[in-house]
This record gives sequence, structure tokens and C-alpha cells, in this order.
Amino acid sequence: MSKWAIQTENLEKVYGSGTKTHALKGVSLQIPKGSFSCIIGPSGHGKSTLLQLIGGLDRQTGGRIFIDGIDISSLNDNKLSEVRGEKIGFVFQSFNLLENLTALENIQTAMMFAKKEKSVLSKRALALLALVGLTDKANAKPSELSGGQLQRVAIARSLANDPPILLMDEPTGNLDSQSEHDVMVHIKNIHKSGKTIVFVTHSHEIASQAELLFEIRDGQLK
Repeated sequence: MSKWAIQTENLEKVYGSGTKTHALKGVSLQIPKGSFSCIIGPSGHGKSTLLQLIGGLDRQTGGRIFIDGIDISSLNDNKLSEVRGEKIGFVFQSFNLLENLTALENIQTAMMFAKKEKSVLSKRALALLALVGLTDKANAKPSELSGGQLQRVAIARSLANDPPILLMDEPTGNLDSQSEHDVMVHIKNIHKSGKTIVFVTHSHEIASQAELLFEIRDGQLK
């Protein structure tokens, strides 16, 4: 069994067929299981591209990606979706919650393919809301929540299927200072529970809290 949650080998990503953009240029990294890592760098230099490739949301042009020892580089779409659903939870800057559903229902939608009774899924969703301090907002819709609360619901949703790895793309980018602090407290507590967290940010203050730091510029690790 691999000790690495994530490994990349000479990862390349090229966009375009005429004028080509080399978003990633031979990126190799290793992220241990249970670690809290940050990927930092200026906008447009490859941070989010790297995270999307690691998460199987996009395909690499070259190189290989291993998730918990599994080479996902050449998996077909069905197998890739299977690994992604089992191993990875995603948190994005824009929350991506369904406006017509409550906080509880938004979390439950992430469990729709779980072969468990509805009452069991409801209990788990409530437990996840409690984990991020939002039990009292279970029946609130997104329009009734603050930015920080929306992101905490999104974090709870990312944990719905108990993935060992959480990939977070600028999750505090749209938040004020107090909300950012609140969200980071919950992220750190989740990390302490044993989850591997990879956090993309341009904030040096947040990056300073990570155990591992990967700086990317012009598509390359520095």
C-alpha cells in the first residue's frame, strides 16, 4: 500500500491545437497521506489546472497521476469516476450549492448513489453539518446563509462519502477575514481527523499554516 495520497510524475498539460498554451511543464510531486498541503502561486500559473488533473476533472497531456497508489492516468471515464467518487472530495471557491435545496438537502444530494436507507443518509448529513458548526442551519437555503456558512456547507458536502482526500480550490477566496478564519478552523479540525487536504491559494498567510508547500510559477514547481 502506497504511503502517498497523491503522486504526479512529469505532469504536462497543453491547451490548444494551433497556438499552444503550456499550463503545466513536467510537474512531479508527492503528498503523504494525512498531510495538509498548499499549492501557491500567482493567478494563471497552473495551480487550479494541477488540482483539476489530480482530481480527475481534466486529462493530462503527458505524465502520470497516482491517487492512493492507483494510476488514474489511463483509466476510462467510468473507472475514473469510480475512483474520484470513492477517494476525493472537492471544495471550490464558488460553493456550487443548489439554490432550491436546503443545506441538509445539498449534502444529501452528494449521497444519492449510496445504497443506504434515507434515514441513515439524513443522520450522516446532520452529523456533517454539526462537524462544521451549522446544525441550526439545516433547513436554511443558500440565499439565507452568509458566504462563510455557504462554504462550510460545501465542505460538509465534500465529506458526504467519507473520502480520504479533500481538494480545495481557493475555498476562502470569496470570504471576508472573519469568515475565512472560521472556515480555516473547521478545515484544520477535519485535517486532524486524518484527511489529506490539498489547498490551492494565493494567500501567503494561509500557505504558512500548511505542513507542505508547493509553489508553482509558469507551470513549474519552484
